[in-house]
Amino acid sequence: MSYKRQLQAHYHNFINAVRTTEVPAWISGRGMRSTLLLSVVFLSGAYMVRINSVSASGYEIHNLEKQVSEMDNQVQDLQIKIADAGSMNNIEKRLPDLNLVAVGKVQRLTTAGAVAIAR
Repeated sequence: MSYKRQLQAHYHNFINAVRTTEVPAWISGRGMRSTLLLSVVFLSGAYMVRINSVSASGYEIHNLEKQVSEMDNQVQDLQIKIADAGSMNNIEKRLPDLNLVAVGKVQRLTTAGAVAIAR
């Protein structure tokens, strides 16, 4: 017998076996169909709820990332302002407003030991 005929014979035997196999009544009954339908409806609802919660948290994460980026920009601006305020040119410009006077000549006092003043 050729391979083609053998394949056809196996196929016909399989189809005949499927057609003659009886399914138990509890599987093909109304109760099983309604149980399967309710399961599909419940699992579909649970899937939709889960997808909605994941998408909502993704939206929140996106907003928080935007806030972090804005705060990083603010930190950089503040660091630039701190560096500018601490520069020597800026300090010298503000000296007259602060009623401070520049020091002329520094004199050092040398002592031989510890000195205490009695009151």
